[in-house]
Amino acid sequence: MRSFDRWELEARQALADRGIGYGEATPLIEDARAHHDESGQDPWESLGAPLDFAAEVAADQPAEQARRDTQGRTVGDHLREGLFALALLGVPVAVVGGLSVGGLSIPVTVAGLTGSVLAGLAAVCTQVPGALRAAGHPRAAPWGFALFGVLVVAAGGAFTQLPKTRVGELPILGLLAVSAGAMWLLTREKRAPRRDLSDARAGGPGSASAGGPEGASADGPEGARAGGPEGAGAGDPADAGAWFGRLRDVLVGRFDVAPARAAEMVAEARSHVAVAGSHPRDEFPSLAGYARDLAEAEPAKQGPWWRGDTAEMVMGLLITVWVVIAVVDAVVDEQWWLVAAGVAYLLASGRSTWRRIREWAARSRPA
Repeated sequence: MRSFDRWELEARQALADRGIGYGEATPLIEDARAHHDESGQDPWESLGAPLDFAAEVAADQPAEQARRDTQGRTVGDHLREGLFALALLGVPVAVVGGLSVGGLSIPVTVAGLTGSVLAGLAAVCTQVPGALRAAGHPRAAPWGFALFGVLVVAAGGAFTQLPKTRVGELPILGLLAVSAGAMWLLTREKRAPRRDLSDARAGGPGSASAGGPEGASADGPEGARAGGPEGAGAGDPADAGAWFGRLRDVLVGRFDVAPARAAEMVAEARSHVAVAGSHPRDEFPSLAGYARDLAEAEPAKQGPWWRGDTAEMVMGLLITVWVVIAVVDAVVDEQWWLVAAGVAYLLASGRSTWRRIREWAARSRPA
């Protein structure tokens, strides 16, 4: 019999892919474990496949899922990741600065302050392209990369060209406290309400086995008319032309539908609305929900390699190896501030990298 731990690992990954984080998933996993312990069966038999379990959970949140892109993230999720990177930068800055000056405060100069602000904005900007796509603005996403490049160049210029005039001091303990507090706030997750697994497995209302929420079928425009709960499309464009343009952008940006295929879907929706002689908002109460239904009805496709889990894992391993080599060189050269910075990074990233390796290995094994 396969272990529950393996089922849990795959279920958490499937839930994370749908934007349901660790804290929010924990009560669901606890209920699943209790149900599994009572049944004494293989978890795949008593609970179903992890992907189906995640689909059932997501089916209970149609409006929330419609806001998420194919990576399970909302606009806010992308921006929070950028802010977390900014907060995380405060830790090595405080450690390295303290070791360099041998005190509890870091001198603040015009060059250092300006360069640090620009570098921080660049860190946040790394998530802007993803946020723009999730917001349904794929055409603007490349400008996010351009803005990142401009900020990096500007930060380098500020550090090297601006005057080193001292304007004050920054308490190291204060910087660490702000960074730690910001990271804690940004990683807090809401807890999902508990679910009755016996009803869900029996195909009760709202379960994936029962076909999902009423109206969630996406077999063409008619099948996706429900598109979400009442009022979910309150912010959709009032103009019909703008509505269809927004639909195309959401399909391409948020749900990674090929532009040509998105144009075909929009044309089908236009035809349906024309035949009905009504307004798209009357036919499809939620634009985002309708777009999600259409995208989910499409055959599964492999996304760009550079956005896949394997590429992310390989990049993380390469960076980790590079940091380890740099730390070893720093020990040989007795550059202890660099050693401290490298160790701090390894401690911060090691757990995350190891979790990704385990998740990747679990998905690679046959069920």
